[in-house]
Amino acid sequence: MNIYKATVIDKMHHLDLGLFKHQINFTCSLLKEKYEASILDTIDNRLANIPRFPELKIFKNSIQLLARITANKYRNLMKFLKLHSWVYHPTDLIKKYSCLNGFSTETYESLHKDFVKTLYYLSNKQNIEDQIMKMVQRQAIASKLLSRNPKNSKTINPFKFTNLIWTFDLNNAQEFIDQRLKNYRPNSKIYSGLEHLLKYLTIYFSSTNQINIDNYIINIYSSVTLENGSIIRATDNFYGKAWYSNVAVAMNPEELLEYLTDEGICYGQIYLLIKVETAEGNVDNLALIR
Repeated sequence: MNIYKATVIDKMHHLDLGLFKHQINFTCSLLKEKYEASILDTIDNRLANIPRFPELKIFKNSIQLLARITANKYRNLMKFLKLHSWVYHPTDLIKKYSCLNGFSTETYESLHKDFVKTLYYLSNKQNIEDQIMKMVQRQAIASKLLSRNPKNSKTINPFKFTNLIWTFDLNNAQEFIDQRLKNYRPNSKIYSGLEHLLKYLTIYFSSTNQINIDNYIINIYSSVTLENGSIIRATDNFYGKAWYSNVAVAMNPEELLEYLTDEGICYGQIYLLIKVETAEGNVDNLALIR
């Protein structure tokens, strides 16, 4: 009997964590042997220079200091290094049993943590089973109530702007912008955004039939939180590094012929995050995208 065909590997412990950590250590040892230890510092520097992106984690302790790798660390590492192409061992098992997720102890460990361990720490350690069952019941009721979507519900603040950089009056905008441009390199993104700001604001106001734009206030922010929790940034200094978020834009049907699109989607980079306050008290949330 072939023991390897008679059992199914535990995806989390034997494949994700155990094998991958061995690959990392093995690769680091080979690199140090051929190029000396300094090559690992080069790898860490390259990882640190990767632009920030939502759900992409940059490791603080560097890849060479991974003493104990968790499932979350594994998923983040897999976004950088394409070592998953080495994982060919479970191919036959996948062909035979299909997806291996059902054979992973990660599913049951996460259930144990969410529905037993966490609730145990919240209890007073008296009549534990009764307390845990009541807390699970309350969580289920709360989740059911929160998942309801009333027809008349409205989103009050779909965008939350944070970290105000500048505020200026539209009447004096050109003078203000000229002064700020002196502080930035001509090839920087913020320089390009400020340089073209008035041009595209004029186009926007014309397209929305806003004629009387006297006393409009322009606010420039470095970040905005969207309704789904994602954070978009446009700044030259986020912990010492520039961060200009990449975005996907669903184009209007009238504009599809003016751009090369991917099934109606264009991709760009945020250069400025703008909030325009009109004289009537209205607010326009805008972004300058290239």
